[in-house]
Amino acid sequence: MAGIGPVTTNRNDLLRRAGARPGISAPKNELEIFCSLCVGRVYYRDETRILYFVDSPALSVTEIVDQVFRGLGQSPRIRQLYMDEHNLLRAALCLKLTEEQRKSLFAAFTLTGIHITRSRKR
Repeated sequence: MAGIGPVTTNRNDLLRRAGARPGISAPKNELEIFCSLCVGRVYYRDETRILYFVDSPALSVTEIVDQVFRGLGQSPRIRQLYMDEHNLLRAALCLKLTEEQRKSLFAAFTLTGIHITRSRKR
């Protein structure tokens, strides 16, 4: 029987698996970014200053974003992306960041064990 394998809710196991996955390089569009994401990994596109991520009950990146923004006295504007033109199939979440927000979030992600992949500036 084929499948995706065992599903885990163990946070440390999720972070270990995220670290073992290869990072994406030079994605052509947001769908390619989404397909490369997993729980415990985020992608930041330097040229647009947009952070892409997915959530899970075991590891909520949204919760970390909310906490960091609360500490900055701000409110995040997280946008849901979809895989289809009818907005039925949810894909990744994204958020446009200022430099201050990026630095604060990256510090929090690093401390939490979340793996960050960044695009190269052109």
